[in-house]
Amino acid sequence: MLKLTYSDTDLLVEWLNLTVEAMVTQRSLVAVRAGQPLLVQPGYGSFVLPADLPGLAAIQSGDPSCLTLAPCDRGWLEVTLRGTWLTDSSDSAEGILVVVLSTALEHRVVDLWRRSQAPLASLSQSEAKGGL
Repeated sequence: MLKLTYSDTDLLVEWLNLTVEAMVTQRSLVAVRAGQPLLVQPGYGSFVLPADLPGLAAIQSGDPSCLTLAPCDRGWLEVTLRGTWLTDSSDSAEGILVVVLSTALEHRVVDLWRRSQAPLASLSQSEAKGGL
């Protein structure tokens, strides 16, 4: 299962060896114990990848009802995933999207996202050293 965590400052894409049901159960228990609301509903999430990132073709053959790719800006593709959205309120942009695809496709998505983040991490390290 893919887990996309959207916060006010970042996005984290990771693979978990869980079912959606197990994830919802875990989050429900945390919310109940913390006395916090939890909204669970069908939803979707997106993130962008560089259009020239090697390996993008491998995810284009995925199930179009769960994963779509579309050009969004010059040199970028938007990856949209459909799954189950978990958040604390209906108007929140922060939350967790869990998505079930084939395991191989899930791993490819995570790998592409991680590789797309590598230049950003290098740039941040360069800026921290006073390089830019």
